[in-house]
Amino acid sequence: MSPEEPQRPVPHGQVPSAEDEEEAARRLFYETLEANGQLIDVDANTDIEALPPHVTWVRYPDGTVERRGFDM
Repeated sequence: MSPEEPQRPVPHGQVPSAEDEEEAARRLFYETLEANGQLIDVDANTDIEALPPHVTWVRYPDGTVERRGFDM
């Protein structure tokens, strides 16, 4: 949609929920990290400590994503 196009009203009942918006934001965040090389997929055999410093996030096979060095 270009800036000149007016925004179309969203039909009743199709407004995204806060959960949908949160999930979309999370997905965009992870996609950006992947594009920058900061998020990679790992498996049980991956030595997390041996990863290069630019890899700040890892995704495990079960879909869990964790930030490296910031365990709570």
